[in-house]
Amino acid sequence: MTRPAIDDRDARFRLGIIGHGMWPSAYLIPGARQLDGVDVVAVCGRDSARAADFADAHGIERSYDSIDRMLTVEDLDGVIIATPPPHHESAVRAVSGFRAAVLCEKPLALEVDSARRIRDLLVGRAALTGFTLRWHPLFQQLREAVVTQAVGAVRHVRIRYLQSSAATPARGWDWHFDAADEPLGVISDLGPHAIDLVRWMVGDVTEVSAFARTTIGERPDPGSGRDRQVTNHDDADVQLAAQSGATASLTISRVAPDAGVPGGITIEVLGDAGWIRVDSNEPDVVIGTASGIERRPVPVRSFQDGAGAQIGDFVRVARGEHVDGLPSIDDGYQAQLVMDAVARSLDARECIHLG
Repeated sequence: MTRPAIDDRDARFRLGIIGHGMWPSAYLIPGARQLDGVDVVAVCGRDSARAADFADAHGIERSYDSIDRMLTVEDLDGVIIATPPPHHESAVRAVSGFRAAVLCEKPLALEVDSARRIRDLLVGRAALTGFTLRWHPLFQQLREAVVTQAVGAVRHVRIRYLQSSAATPARGWDWHFDAADEPLGVISDLGPHAIDLVRWMVGDVTEVSAFARTTIGERPDPGSGRDRQVTNHDDADVQLAAQSGATASLTISRVAPDAGVPGGITIEVLGDAGWIRVDSNEPDVVIGTASGIERRPVPVRSFQDGAGAQIGDFVRVARGEHVDGLPSIDDGYQAQLVMDAVARSLDARECIHLG
């Protein structure tokens, strides 16, 4: 079904961004500006000077260092929370006193209790979790093939989510290598996306078993000029079982060898009547059955190409429309339950059963 254009509405949608890092700059703001009926009117950050510089760089009229003040002055229709995960709960708590719809980036939080509080604060409000991969056309076509049982009932899903961004010590130490900010390292960073894709395709997870390691134990700290210890993981394998009976294997790494591309996601689905394969660096969904090999072309290859659709769906949800297949705040909470089980599996070195 074709969704109506955003600018079909008389009133323009007033959007605010909480956070001024790479993701708003590279993805969220360009996505919003693909839509004629959406205005990014304000940005908020804890550092007023950085927030002002960010606003100037992106042509945003006003900046704030207080969420309460931004929402009071601007009367926003929606906000996107794109701060580091430890600050999501405080941002949601501030927004909950106003009328704005909420898009909170993943992961909702760093532990289950905080994710639960975020979910409870947003009950009854138009809200989404920013599981960006659900808007990538390649993975949308993959899920359609799964849901329509193009290869029968799913038995197994394998996801390889590989990045080379930290493949050598030339990538200096930053907060991504600190367990205080990313407790499980690459699992905390990329894992929620992979877990959400599994849940999106085969349903709730019931069992978790995980292995992780740190391949580069020290990295140069640009601030001190000395090497600093990495306190989380940069490479992991996670095994999942779903209530549907399907199983899933996740390989997640940010130290994969540089093969000429910055990384990518490969997903293989094994059904009882065939298989499906997609690769984010290739343009086709490939389906193998007894009838032969079928290629379903998906010409869009960049993750950024889903940005406009993501912001557009957020606007529709904020305006009371129902759109199938979008990641709810409860989806963010459910992913955090699985992440918690991953952490417990790593600590206990055993399979964890979810209630």
